[in-house]
Parts: sequence; C-alpha cells; structure tokens
Amino acid sequence: MDAAVLPVENSLAGIVQEVNDLLWENRLVTVVGEHVHPVRHCLLAHGEPVRRAISHPQALAQCRRWLSSHGIEPVPFHDTAGAARHLAEAHISGTGAIASASAAQRYGLKIIAEGIQDDPTNRTRFAVIERGIPTRPENAPSSSKASLAFIAAHRPGSLVAALQAFSKRAVNLTRLDSRPLRDRPFEYLFYVDFEVGDPDAAGEALAELESQANEVRFFGTYPPSVSPDAG
Repeated sequence: MDAAVLPVENSLAGIVQEVNDLLWENRLVTVVGEHVHPVRHCLLAHGEPVRRAISHPQALAQCRRWLSSHGIEPVPFHDTAGAARHLAEAHISGTGAIASASAAQRYGLKIIAEGIQDDPTNRTRFAVIERGIPTRPENAPSSSKASLAFIAAHRPGSLVAALQAFSKRAVNLTRLDSRPLRDRPFEYLFYVDFEVGDPDAAGEALAELESQANEVRFFGTYPPSVSPDAG
C-alpha cells in the first residue's frame, strides 16, 4: 500500500472505530491529508418491496430514523459498496442495500429511495494515509491540522493535565474522542485533533504531552479540508 483514504468519523454516528484502532496499532503510516464529503445514502434493491436493508453499521446508524419509519430492519454488513454487490449477486428476496447512487449503476440495482440519511448536513471525514514518518507540528505550516492518540498516566488529574498542555498555549482542539483499551477494563485511549496556528506552541504542547502521558502516538500534520456544502 502506497496510500489509502479511510473514513475516521461521521458528523452523526461519530468515530469509525476500526480505522482509528488501525492508526493506533500501525506505526508505519502517517496522516498526510483529510477530506470531508457530504453523505447521500440511497436504498437500492431489485424492485420488490424491501423488508430489511444491509449496509455498514455506520450507514445504518445514519439512516436509523428513516428505516424505522418505513418498517425496514437494519442488517449489518462489512461495507456499503460490498452490500450492494452482495445484493446484486445473491438476489435475496425482500432485501435492499444502503449505498450510493453510483453503486446502483455499477451493480445494476434500482434506486428505491434517495437521500435517506436522517440529517441533510450529514458528512464523513476521511484521512489520507501513507507510509512514512509524520511531520511534527513545529515543522509544519501554521495553517495545518494535526492528529494523535494518547493513553493518560494512571493518576488523578492526568487527563486534565494532558489537555492543559494545549489550552495554556492557546492550541485549539477540534476533536476529542475516547476508546476503551483492550484487556484493560475502564482505561481509555484518547484521540485528539488540533490546529497548528502557532507551530512552535503546538510543538511545545505535543512535547509536554509526550513527557507526561503513558503513551503517545503522533499521526501527523496535514492541510485541513475545506468542508463542502451539504446537499
């Protein structure tokens, strides 16, 4: 793999757990860009009435109210395009797939309903990743963003101290998510995105976090995406 574009979070359903876990576990990749894309889900089928819909859990969550109001049972599948392909190949009676309009064209399915996401402002943020060593904030342009994950020291006030490394230098956090640590009940991994407004201040904040946290994985700096209008 030279590069990949992977979804990291959705404006409605939140963090994409598998991708964020992959970033934490793989030390050989760095985040070099991001892209924010409006989400427009469609219900695809062969034409018969749909009683259940297969799709990625994130897509199902983003269409939860619409599915419930139409009496359609959500059934998790590993990805949206794969759900459309599976439906096209298997031709399962009474089953539809939630995917894009382009997937309908690609696999010869009919679009039963368009724009079925519960919120028209729904959008997904993708990370562009490559093999390599991440550029630290002190060496990045002042318009950059940065991403990391850390495990706070196991003592009172450690999370507050970690966040103060950024706040006292006026480094703006744009994202803070937590994930339970495997095999360590009630301990957490924190994902953070922040703006590199002042590269030196951002670099100092990262260095202080690294000195006090149990473990820090810095994913990289990158130009921020210009969020498109939903529609």
